[in-house]
Amino acid sequence: MGFSRRRRDIRGEVLELLKSMYPDGLTIREIAEKLRISRSTASKYIAVLEAEGLIVCRLVGRAKLCRFKGDALKAH
Repeated sequence: MGFSRRRRDIRGEVLELLKSMYPDGLTIREIAEKLRISRSTASKYIAVLEAEGLIVCRLVGRAKLCRFKGDALKAH
């Protein structure tokens, strides 16, 4: 009945990218480019992670800069 397709853990990929490789943060555009996803998809996952308190975002000009929230591990 068709083929099995492995589903990506984009949420986990975004979190790992910010936590390990870019602790100073990335813009939504940069996250989308690095993970090869659309900016709207990246934005949706950023909103979820921010609501969960795992990342923090701030506006820098017109861009939204997001970074891993270091003390988030204590809460989760």
